Amino acid sequence: MAEKLKRIPNDLVSYIQIETEAVKDANDKMILSSYTLGKLDMVNWYIQLLEVGSEKYVVPHTKQQLQNIRSHLMACHEMIMGAKIINHRDRLDIKYPKGYEG
Repeated sequence: MAEKLKRIPNDLVSYIQIETEAVKDANDKMILSSYTLGKLDMVNWYIQLLEVGSEKYVVPHTKQQLQNIRSHLMACHEMIMGAKIINHRDRLDIKYPKGYEG
C-alpha cells in the first residue's frame, strides 16, 4: 500500500514572509534560510515523485500547485538573503565632524 505524504500547509509562504520581516540578527537569518531551503527540498522531492509516477508514495498536491509553492519559496529565500540586519552598534557610534576635539 502506498504511503500518503504530508500536505504542505497553505500558510507556509505567509509564515516565512512574516518571519523574514522579524529577522534581527545573522542567526535568525540563517535559521529561516535553512527552514525555507528544507521546505524547498521537500517540494522538489514531491515534484520528482509525480514526474516518475511513484507507486510507493501518494503526493497530496498537483504538480502545478507544487510548482507555484516552489516559485513562492524561492522568492521568499531571496527576500531572506536580502533582509537587512539592524546593527544596534551603529546607533551608538556617533560620526563627529573633522576637527572636532570634543
